[in-house]
Amino acid sequence: MRRSIRTMLGLAAATTVLAVGVPALATSANAATTTKAAATFDFDDQWGYEYSKYFHGSRAKARGDVWEDDDSRIHVSGKLYDKNSPNYLCGYVQVKFENSDGDESTYWAKKCGSSGYRSFHFFEDDVDTAQVRVCYFDNYQNKKVYCGRWDYVYESDDQE
Repeated sequence: MRRSIRTMLGLAAATTVLAVGVPALATSANAATTTKAAATFDFDDQWGYEYSKYFHGSRAKARGDVWEDDDSRIHVSGKLYDKNSPNYLCGYVQVKFENSDGDESTYWAKKCGSSGYRSFHFFEDDVDTAQVRVCYFDNYQNKKVYCGRWDYVYESDDQE
């Protein structure tokens, strides 16, 4: 999806959230804070669900948002879920940022246990692409296993 379309969709979603959330605010001071926060976190796109490879019928999954802040940093945030996994496997999400020189930075979050989710949020400067993939982490072998594919959640305008 072209970035301009993603931006319009993201703005439409943010406007909808604000329109639904503003009537519930108690004071005008809170309304100003909410508007400023929405401007600061201008969501460009939502991504997911991304899935790990299956393991006995259960899969870890993640979904989230990607946006650029006022300082041109790219943010990838989301929620990681792990459902019905054996106790030695944990849901595991990786976020990889890459710049035009090919330099990569990879971050991860892990969620063990089948109830609820784990939130994550990573950001980097000087980013041309951001990718996400979901795996399991095998606590017995101390390594990631059953990884899904890397999917692009952000590409700069220069990459299209």
